[in-house]
Amino acid sequence: MKTKATHCFKAVVFDCDGVLFDSREANRAYYNALLKAVGLPPLTEDQLNFAHCHTVFEVIDFLFPEPDQKRQALEARKNLDYCDFLKYMRPEPYVKETLANLKRRFKIGMATSRTNTIHKLLKLYDLHHFFEVIISALDVKRVKPNPEALYKIMDIFKIDCQEVVYVGDAEVDAEMARQAGVVFVAYKQPHLPADFYVNSFLELSKLLGIGG
Repeated sequence: MKTKATHCFKAVVFDCDGVLFDSREANRAYYNALLKAVGLPPLTEDQLNFAHCHTVFEVIDFLFPEPDQKRQALEARKNLDYCDFLKYMRPEPYVKETLANLKRRFKIGMATSRTNTIHKLLKLYDLHHFFEVIISALDVKRVKPNPEALYKIMDIFKIDCQEVVYVGDAEVDAEMARQAGVVFVAYKQPHLPADFYVNSFLELSKLLGIGG
């Protein structure tokens, strides 16, 4: 396993859920509220795993395959304020310090499956100012694993794929990075196909040569 990045990178792009934040319990609470509104049982672990790395629209399609259930779920969603669930989010240790250090050397971006909640979330935890570009699922026509989000970021930063590191934790992240031709760092997921593996933001700092 490689332990040191030796490329001349210019940008580090992050996924959000599962990387910057442990969002598992927030996702559980939110989708359980939707399921309860439709009269269905709580999420199974497999359903929660799916919800973790897909857009809200994909998850609703997955959880509510019947048209009437989907209609009820979409109606219930209008009455749920996701801000009520942000309290369940847990920022990763040293995330703010690492982003501050990275920003001194790299362009910082985000490619996330979140939709209209991403900016609220980052502002709540005072992380929004670290990111020069944030591409959500609302900003692309084709969501992960399609590489459109990474292409948009590279175009904005005016860099090519050899100069980008993408940090993610899901199969869709790994596949997006592969299709875009960028270096992929798997965060806390040793089973994913990746160029590098890290288990903390301190390890990511060392990997990118800004700490240790």
